[in-house]
Amino acid sequence: MSMANRRSWHRHHVGYVHWTVVAEPADIDHDVQHHRGLARVTEHLFELFNRHRMPTTWAVGDPAHSAAAVLVAASETKHALALLGDRYWIGPTAGRTRFAHELARRVSQARAASIDVVTLVPRVAPVQEHVDLVVKHGICAVVAAAEPPKRGVAVVPRTLHYGVWQFSASESLPLRSSWLPVGGWTLLRKTRRAAREAATFHLVIDAAAIDSTGRSVAHTIEPLVRRVAKLRDRGLVQVETVAAAAARLSDRPAATPQRSILRAA
Repeated sequence: MSMANRRSWHRHHVGYVHWTVVAEPADIDHDVQHHRGLARVTEHLFELFNRHRMPTTWAVGDPAHSAAAVLVAASETKHALALLGDRYWIGPTAGRTRFAHELARRVSQARAASIDVVTLVPRVAPVQEHVDLVVKHGICAVVAAAEPPKRGVAVVPRTLHYGVWQFSASESLPLRSSWLPVGGWTLLRKTRRAAREAATFHLVIDAAAIDSTGRSVAHTIEPLVRRVAKLRDRGLVQVETVAAAAARLSDRPAATPQRSILRAA
């Protein structure tokens, strides 16, 4: 096989894995113990992803003033910070004016601090009706964290607007079905399938919810990360942030987005 053909095969016949960590609670919480627990989970996740050299998207409400920004800046792994939108400025009760103001303020402050924020993670509502503002502020990736994974329905990156890609979750942690072990065989099977079918696996991790379960990071996700690392080291999957995925997909025709590991029923 020629070198050109090898490069072409690797580009088009490899699975992709995206990790997105929602690193703040859904509502304002003044409980000191909860803050400490969330900080411990976040730090453990950073250590885990750094140890396995896994680029990860870290969603926080105010990247310019977040402790996560310090961890990302200090890491040799190419993580990315994303802007996490909550119900106070995204959704029908917030309105377009507040959305525009808060998006502009948070993005401009982040970039003034040399943080290139190009990913938006709206926690409670989609942003299609404000996509013009998303484009205006240079956002190229939107994570549909507000939409739970749908069993048996294909979930693929899709264009919201030219140059803006939406990434839905293949699965989320903690798992919603109580009878499934968190971080169990279901997720491991999906990562193997992503490698086998050159598809996408996107896991959205709610750090605050993991802390509330009382389970450690080692029990929730470490076995899965180790498995993905083995697949990556064998050249079967590529791990990237959603911003990197949006840049990659923008080099391809929008009419042919990559397949998901979830097939239509």
